[in-house]
Amino acid sequence: MNWSDAFGAQRKSKRQRAASIMAASGAMRILEKLPRRNCLVVLNYHRIGSRSDTVGDPNLYSATPGDLDEQITWLKSRYHIASLDEAIRFVEGRTAFPDAAILITFDDGYKDNFDYAYPILRNHKVQGTFFICTSYIGSQQLPWWDRIAYMVRNSRSEQLTLNYPERLNFDLSSNKLATINRLLSIYKSGHAIDKERFMKEISRATGVEREPSDQRLFINQHELREMAQNGMAIGSHTHSHPLLSHLPKDLQLEEVLLSKRILERETERKIQSIAYPVGSSDSFDQRTHEALRQAGYRIAFSFYGGKNIAGKIPPFDVKRHHVGLGEGASLFRVRAATSAILGQPLL
Repeated sequence: MNWSDAFGAQRKSKRQRAASIMAASGAMRILEKLPRRNCLVVLNYHRIGSRSDTVGDPNLYSATPGDLDEQITWLKSRYHIASLDEAIRFVEGRTAFPDAAILITFDDGYKDNFDYAYPILRNHKVQGTFFICTSYIGSQQLPWWDRIAYMVRNSRSEQLTLNYPERLNFDLSSNKLATINRLLSIYKSGHAIDKERFMKEISRATGVEREPSDQRLFINQHELREMAQNGMAIGSHTHSHPLLSHLPKDLQLEEVLLSKRILERETERKIQSIAYPVGSSDSFDQRTHEALRQAGYRIAFSFYGGKNIAGKIPPFDVKRHHVGLGEGASLFRVRAATSAILGQPLL
């Protein structure tokens, strides 16, 4: 079994089976007729394409171009797809939607967002909001999450032993994906660990010192300007993609302010929104909110689920929901429909 097959098999879930049953039984049609809440449903994508296209983390793929086109077609036929400006006004209580509205967002600024997502959205006359990590604009450099995945996938040994931050042993012969996920979890949750030392320890243990550098991974300045000039919304994803809560307040402010200034210079548009790197509830804190206010942001997006109900939305914790590659049309539609009814997906 190859990498893609193993990943696909692991992703099969009870949720998919339940959604397929609902679609086949006619329950989907009933869901779409139920009253909707006055809420904002924010969908979050990362990469668009095929997992085989990357040397890094395959978890980041949210849809193929065909999937995305079908999803936007379906959403557009049933819901109001909001612009970022509309979303900001809704969160601030200055406008209302007839019922549920959908906001489409993308994180990190990979080049495939420009190659695939942008033309699809433009063709449908739908705005996407792209949160850009400014230190990676035009870069060939693997970010830390892709570096970890690349080292594990290209390890010279099937047994991986780390001595930092504690002694850990992994068997790569059976499930490299599980090892990648575990190492990413350590990186994300480790407030006290030396992240540079942790990366060096993975490099030592895998025997992988060099990274591929023969292709550009991220959107460049010209592509960013074209997207902004043709109806896409641009927001910050910080400058270097740190977990903000792991930084002192002055460095948090530096990250969000530098990114804002670079994006405003490159797009000639005011940047008022940010998506937190990682986006878990512990990836930002009250110091982050203070830094955002000082930098002039109006809205910030998290990534751990939850509801955005009219009049009850913290502007610096607007909830988003994951879109995953391979989930299938039935699950995507059930999740969107139940989000519109309940404020968050049922499955």
